[in-house]
Amino acid sequence: MSSKNRILIVDDEKINVALLKSYLAETYDVDIASRAEDALEMVKQEQPDLILLDVVMPGMDGFDVCRIIKQDYKLDFIPIIMLTSLTSKDDHQRGIEVGADDFLKKPADKFELNKKITALLRIKKQHDLLLLDRNKAYKYLDYVGVLVAVLDRDYKLIHINKKGADILGYNRNNIINRDWLDLFVADSYAKTVKSRYDKLLNKKLKPSEDYEYPVMTITRKEKLFKWYESILKDDKGDFAGILISGEDITEKRKDEIKLIEYANQLKHSNELKDLFTDVLRHDLLNPAGLIRSFVEILEETETTDQQKRIIGNIKKSNLKLMELIEDASDLAKLESMEEMAFVRIDLESLVNNVRDNFTPDMKNKDIMMDLATKGPCPALANPMIEGVLDNLVSNAIKYSPSKTTITVTIDDIGDRWKISVMDQGDGIPDKDKSAVFNRFNRLHKENIKGNGIGLAIVKRIVDLHEESIGVKDNPEGKGTIFWFTLKKIQS
Repeated sequence: MSSKNRILIVDDEKINVALLKSYLAETYDVDIASRAEDALEMVKQEQPDLILLDVVMPGMDGFDVCRIIKQDYKLDFIPIIMLTSLTSKDDHQRGIEVGADDFLKKPADKFELNKKITALLRIKKQHDLLLLDRNKAYKYLDYVGVLVAVLDRDYKLIHINKKGADILGYNRNNIINRDWLDLFVADSYAKTVKSRYDKLLNKKLKPSEDYEYPVMTITRKEKLFKWYESILKDDKGDFAGILISGEDITEKRKDEIKLIEYANQLKHSNELKDLFTDVLRHDLLNPAGLIRSFVEILEETETTDQQKRIIGNIKKSNLKLMELIEDASDLAKLESMEEMAFVRIDLESLVNNVRDNFTPDMKNKDIMMDLATKGPCPALANPMIEGVLDNLVSNAIKYSPSKTTITVTIDDIGDRWKISVMDQGDGIPDKDKSAVFNRFNRLHKENIKGNGIGLAIVKRIVDLHEESIGVKDNPEGKGTIFWFTLKKIQS
C-alpha cells in the first residue's frame, strides 16, 4: 500500500488535468475525474486526502460537488481547493459558503499549488490523528473513572459504561432502555434536567461542563455529579443520542462545605482575636499607667534607701510590662495584616537617624557605631522598616560588651540592598539560630532585659515586604550579624 497522500483532480479540461498531474505525480498518488458524478463516487470509495476541484463543469458544477461532500459527515474534513478562472467576489463568497478550504486561479502556478496543498494536508493530518485518539478513547470508556452514558430522544438509557453502572449499583443489562429521568434523577431535579435536555435537542443550549445535579443509586441514595452533555451524530450526521458524562463530586462538595465553614470560623476567630487584643491592650495599659503615676508620686516623697530600691524595682517592672503589652499588641496587628504600602526611603539617612537615636545608650556602655555606606541608597519600603533597624541596633547594644564596635553596612546585591548589623557580643549558638525569630523566645542571659517579641515583630515586618532576613556569626571574631534585604529603587 502506497504511503503517499492521494489527491483527486476533478476537471473536464484535459490540458488542465495534464498540467496538474505533471506537478503532482512525483509526490502524490493522483486520481482523475472529469465528471461531477464520477468524482462523488470516487470520493466515497477512495476518500482522498485532498481534492482539486474545477468550478465550471458540464452538468453539476464545482460548487454543488463541494456542498455535497462537505455535508457528508464522513467526508466533511477532506480539504478542497477550488480551481477557477472566475475572479468576482461573489464567486469566492459562494465557494466559502459551500465549504471550500482554499482557491487557486487557473492556470495553476506550481509553487503556489504546492504551498496550498502542503498546508492543507498538514491540517488534515492533525485532524486524522485527533480522530484516531477519539476512537481509542471510545474503546477505553469502560475503564475511565467517570460515568459515561448515552440517551435516546425519549431520554431512555441506550448505553452506560461499566464504571457508571458500578457507581449507580446496577447491572448494565438491567437498566438499558430504562427512563433516565424517572429512574436516576432525583425528583426535585427531574423537571429542570428534562428542560435542559429539551433545549439541547432543539439546539437552544450549548454544551456545558459545569452543570450539576444529583442522581439516585440503587439504594435510593443521592450522589452529586458534575455533568458534561453533548449531541452524538451518526455517520450521516444525524442524531444518534445525547452523550452525558458525569464526575461524582459528592465527597468533594462535602469537603468544600467543611472548608468554607472552617474559613468562616477562622475569620470569626481572627475578629475575636483582634477585639481581644484591643481590649487587652486598653485594659492592661490603663492600670499600668496608674502604677507609673503612683510610682512617680512616691519618687517625690521622702523615702529610705530601701524604699527607693523597692520603688525603682516597681518602676522597672512596670515599664517592662508596658513594653510587653505594646509589643504583643503590635505583633498581633502585624500578623493580621496581609499587605502594606511602600514608599521611597533612603537607607543611609535611615541608618543615621537610628544612630542618633541610640547615641545616649551607646555612650552609657562606651560603644562605638561604624556606618559603612557609600552615598544615598534608595529603597522601596514601608516606614515601619525603621522599627526593624531600631530593634536590631537596640539588641546589638544590649548584648555587646563595653568598649566594642557595632557595624552597620548597606551592600548592593543587584536589585536589592542588604542591610547588616554586626556586634561583638557572645554570639548565638548554631542550634538556636533557627529559633531566634520565634515569638517569646529569648536566647540570652537572664540579666539582660527584653520580652522575646522584638525579633518576631522584625521578622513579620520583613515578611510583609516579601523580603529575606537572617542571622549568622561574625566572621571577624565574637559576635553576631543580623541582616535583611529591601528592594532597590534605581536612581
